[in-house]
Amino acid sequence: MSSTHIKKRESSTGKMSSSDRQTETLLSVSNADIFGGSFIWPEWNDADINKENWSSGPNTKSRKRPKADFYEDPEEKTFLPPSLKAHSWKRPADFLTEQNLTIVENQTSFDLLTPNEHLMFCQTITSIISEIYIVWKQDNWRPWEHIYSLCKVVEDHVPLYNSYGKYVVKLYWMGSWRKITIDDAMPFDEENNMLLPASTCQSELWPMLLAKALMKVASTNAGTKTTETIDDFTFIQALTGWVQEIHPIDFLFPEKTWNFLQDSIPKFILQDQSGPGMEPAPPVTRTDSNLQTSLVPLEQNDTKDASEVVVCASFYPFQTHCGAYEMSQMAKSAETLRRHGLSLLRGRAVLVTRTRAGPLEPPPTSPPVPRWKLIRPQKKTVITSEPQKTPLPKPEQFIEVASLYFFNRFKNKSGSLSGLETELSSTVKGSCTSLMPISEKEDADCQEFQEPGAAKCNSPNNLQKTTVSVEDIKKDSDNIPNDDSVMAEKEPATKEASADVQPLLSRTWLDLADFVKCFKHLLVFHKPHFYPHSSQRSCFKSTVLPEITGDISSGSPSCSTSACLTIESPECPMIRREYYLCIDTPQPSQTLISFSALLFWGEESEKKQEAVLTILPHLWTSMQAQMPVFIIKTTCCKAAVLNLPKGRHLMVVHVRAPVGYHVLLCSKTPLSFEDEETAMAEFTKESACFTEQAIAIYGALSRVAASLGDEQKLPALRETLKKAHCPINHSTTLEEQQHHKVFGLAVNHMVREALRRELTPDERFAVQVLTQSSDAETFSQTLKDEKQTSSDVQAALEENLEPAVLNASEPGTKENLNAAEILSDMWPKIEADTEKHAAILYRYMFDNSEEKAQLYPSLHKEPPRIFFTDFSVPLRETADFWEMVFREVFLVPRKMLLAVKVFSPVRNVLHVINNDTGEESGYTFVAEVWKPQSLPADAKWKMVLIGTEEPLPKMSRETPLNAFSVKKFQEYYIPNKKNLICRYLVQVRAETMATVQFQTSKSDVVIHLSILDQDKEEVANTGRGHVMIPLFHFLLQRDSTQETSQQRLRTDDAAGEADSDQPPLHTLEHKYVVQAQVLYGSWPLDKSELTFANMLKDKEKKEMRAPDRPPDELQSSRKAERDGKKGKSAAASTSGSKQDMSFDLTKPHWILRVVTEKTKTESIEVKKDTERSDEIRAIKNSWEKLEPGRHAKSLETRPRFLNRPLNEADDETTSDKNKDPAAPTCDPDPCSPSEDFSDTLPDFSHLLRGQTGSSKLTDSQKEEERDKELIEKIQTYQCVRESFLEKHKQYASDRRELVKQQLEMYQNMQEERQKSLNAFKEGYEITVLKKVKQPSKDAKKLEK
Repeated sequence: MSSTHIKKRESSTGKMSSSDRQTETLLSVSNADIFGGSFIWPEWNDADINKENWSSGPNTKSRKRPKADFYEDPEEKTFLPPSLKAHSWKRPADFLTEQNLTIVENQTSFDLLTPNEHLMFCQTITSIISEIYIVWKQDNWRPWEHIYSLCKVVEDHVPLYNSYGKYVVKLYWMGSWRKITIDDAMPFDEENNMLLPASTCQSELWPMLLAKALMKVASTNAGTKTTETIDDFTFIQALTGWVQEIHPIDFLFPEKTWNFLQDSIPKFILQDQSGPGMEPAPPVTRTDSNLQTSLVPLEQNDTKDASEVVVCASFYPFQTHCGAYEMSQMAKSAETLRRHGLSLLRGRAVLVTRTRAGPLEPPPTSPPVPRWKLIRPQKKTVITSEPQKTPLPKPEQFIEVASLYFFNRFKNKSGSLSGLETELSSTVKGSCTSLMPISEKEDADCQEFQEPGAAKCNSPNNLQKTTVSVEDIKKDSDNIPNDDSVMAEKEPATKEASADVQPLLSRTWLDLADFVKCFKHLLVFHKPHFYPHSSQRSCFKSTVLPEITGDISSGSPSCSTSACLTIESPECPMIRREYYLCIDTPQPSQTLISFSALLFWGEESEKKQEAVLTILPHLWTSMQAQMPVFIIKTTCCKAAVLNLPKGRHLMVVHVRAPVGYHVLLCSKTPLSFEDEETAMAEFTKESACFTEQAIAIYGALSRVAASLGDEQKLPALRETLKKAHCPINHSTTLEEQQHHKVFGLAVNHMVREALRRELTPDERFAVQVLTQSSDAETFSQTLKDEKQTSSDVQAALEENLEPAVLNASEPGTKENLNAAEILSDMWPKIEADTEKHAAILYRYMFDNSEEKAQLYPSLHKEPPRIFFTDFSVPLRETADFWEMVFREVFLVPRKMLLAVKVFSPVRNVLHVINNDTGEESGYTFVAEVWKPQSLPADAKWKMVLIGTEEPLPKMSRETPLNAFSVKKFQEYYIPNKKNLICRYLVQVRAETMATVQFQTSKSDVVIHLSILDQDKEEVANTGRGHVMIPLFHFLLQRDSTQETSQQRLRTDDAAGEADSDQPPLHTLEHKYVVQAQVLYGSWPLDKSELTFANMLKDKEKKEMRAPDRPPDELQSSRKAERDGKKGKSAAASTSGSKQDMSFDLTKPHWILRVVTEKTKTESIEVKKDTERSDEIRAIKNSWEKLEPGRHAKSLETRPRFLNRPLNEADDETTSDKNKDPAAPTCDPDPCSPSEDFSDTLPDFSHLLRGQTGSSKLTDSQKEEERDKELIEKIQTYQCVRESFLEKHKQYASDRRELVKQQLEMYQNMQEERQKSLNAFKEGYEITVLKKVKQPSKDAKKLEK
């Protein structure tokens, strides 16, 4: 607001410098960071506004108040754009002293253009003003109705001036109307000009307050910190709540834009072509040599807007740092806009009102032609040397746009007049003036040159008076416009004159080619109240979400976001959610999807961030990856329309945002936007297209049944029924008869299901008469031969149709009346549930038809109907982080496709095992989870089985078992040559199903876990850091004649050839061993870990040297020793989950778990495999019994034996010293184990033959088994070799035969080629001879 319009007075209390205000603001909000102590603005609630405290004391309505008694916005931040530099802040009472302050004074019109000339360099201010005028009088919209102060929430309320300075503004943001609280402190620059827009009514405050609130909301966009670009944010959406769809404009394909606008906005209609009540054509005026219509105020022809959308066109953003291609597009757009009187920096968008595909005025009527001239009209013939192409006339395609900134002049900061104003005199036509160079910067600062002699003012009144004809406009359409040819000085506006001026949106027509050059996007604003179906979802981090209180406001266009709100933990770096969109409609659907994202702003906005919404097709019964059909990326708010064909569609919506988001879906067809469980419930029903087609077939069938005795209606009704259940014509009669057979069986099935019993012969006969079908069994035997012709099939059908059926099909016969009576008795029971029985009829036809893809293409592509059942178990708090929560057997009745979905708050893995036991078919589902330190309340693990057929697999027991017994073993890792980690012996007292799990302290160790039976591997699994055998059946004893897939035994073919003294073996005891190995040397140890492992290994060796101590005593002593020293080995073999406190988890260790049912705890025993050590200890004990004291002697002798070489070396050195020192010394014995000499010996380890395994004792039975295995291998090898040689011979013979065929084919080709060549030569010679003879004959004729 300039000083010429509003008087200001300096006040020491009301005016403060920019630095002082920033300091005060920082002090007030130092502890209220936007993600710490401050929240996003709360949702609008009428009750809260009615209870709002508008003052701090009782003296609120008085004009005089204490200087410090005013409201200060605690959440206020630097919301001004970078181009506006605030020098001071003032209250309205400080700079408006002579007026009675009000919020709104003139409620019929307003002028925001004249008093704000000094702000036209700021694109944000021009955008706010322009978009307020675009929305003005749309659906009776009033801008001041968004402001509340000292008033209640009622219709057509008028806010009052609050001396306390507190105001509440209602704006739409993040999917709902928000309560924006502001103060009335206004920014001023160094020249004492207000930096917020104002109206010509000096006492009005609503433009300033509304603009302040709008810029405060716009400042949340991450891109507004350094530039004035606001990306996807628009003030129209904040003011109206309309959903903004951004439609790109492609200048290479303008027809797409034209077709879109033709379907979205009204079309221009000539007056003579329009009927009564149609819109007349506007008057044609002249403003520019290239414009084909005038700048007509928009309100002259406007009526009450009742359209569903409002379309605007946005400019190319003015950017100085961009690529060459973007810069060229921006330059072309700026040049074209200047020709039409617009600028890139004047607002952000223009309003698109109408399209025109013809002239503005009807063409002149040609004089009548006499009838005698039409009898034989003379054709004009143009003689040319080259064929002429008729030039195609350019189609007339024009788009009408409306803007506030057509040819306006404004003052810049220095006060000079500037702007793009041109005025062409009606007397000067067809002239081409020179185009002066105008840069975009000059146009931005509004400093342009004037031609001498231009003294007229380009006012709206003058524009309307300057009318020209259509012919004159067409003549000047190709001339180069002169943007600065005529300029007029604008006189200073007085207070009274400015109050009378009411600038309106002016309109002009743009050619389609210029339109696609000028604008980058179409901004399509959809009005949500036109969509009867909507759904929304929101999610915010708890740090930015205030407490939701109060009821939902009735003024909101949709439900409150708090009803569909999800709260996310602040520790999560990125919010990720997944929803399921289900649309089921028999007509093509359009779904408007609006995605609003909340990103980091302030200091965090410097990081590159973006919110993404992705939509993919989904099918539970398919694992095929799908490509996205819809992607929205935004930093603020963006919308798009999802077009889908008719049918049922299921899509999964993935949402990702840094701080929060809001998703709104609007459609004119029903939709479901819920979680996965709700979406699955929707798909248990038949689709809308399926139900519609089923009801159509059932309705046609019911009409035939009701009119079975009507001779006149029956043929037409039967033809309608045929078209209903068979919409296409079959290529052969056989296919048609087969389809007719399926239809007859479907009707029979439907009647049986409706009556819930088998049909009597009379009822079956009536159904045959209704469908004109034969008996199913006889007809199927007739159609066995697929090579029959159509006549044979027709004859067979007539033969199979009984004469009674044929006779009863004729109306009026006795059989026909009986059949009609039977059907009339049955049909009321069928019509009791029409939709159900129609679905049964159509489902039977759809499932049994072999041509469903051709007959019902839309239904064939739909996601199928599903059936599902769920099983859940609670998660318990235990000390162990790993737990098996589910293990059940499911019986599958038949072969089917089954999908499994698991819902769990913690990490989990599901294993499915095929139980091929030979006795019952089934599958075992085993689930394991990794639990965190704390579980959520009422945490559950849930599994859902999804199938397309019934019945689904059933569990072998009624309720799932979730309590298991766990035998846990924990030890330190000690490396060895065989790479064995552990071996544990499993002793079974009864048949038991168990799960074995193994894990290591290092996560990247490759482990091979196996279960051995008599040293033969039965089942194994390999993993990295964690491995599990989900299920193993431990048997008590086994039969040597039986063999299962889980425990395979090699049958002994030579059992009859065994020695007669050896008894036959019918049953063998099992010896189960659980073994874990390290593969590929993937568990290396560092120096400290290796030292610790060697210490443990030495302790075990010491324990093995004691022969007279039993194993139990050894284990107890070992445990006592390890418990005595912290950080050393401790064997934890317990059934509970409590860990030994002395066990050092920082050392390399492993954990083995064997899980069984609670009732089978005593049926299985697991202990460490000490068979080898027990054998050695038994040998030592036997030696000790034969020779008492042997162990003590060996302990005494061993040190002497080890120290003997050292003693001998010492004796030799002493003897050498006693001898003559000059005597020669002999070399040491090479066989002596001296330390110095042993170091000089070479390494011969690579020359020694190593043993692959440990030596084992064998007997005759094992030797026979080994020989039998060797013979089997040899025989297998010989069979493979013979088959390979046979194949090789066959391949060689085939190759030779192929070579012969190729040679024969080549010879035949050569012969054919030679024949054709000879024939060509003969033909050519004959032709040449004829040509030679022809001139001689001509010569003879000439001579004659």
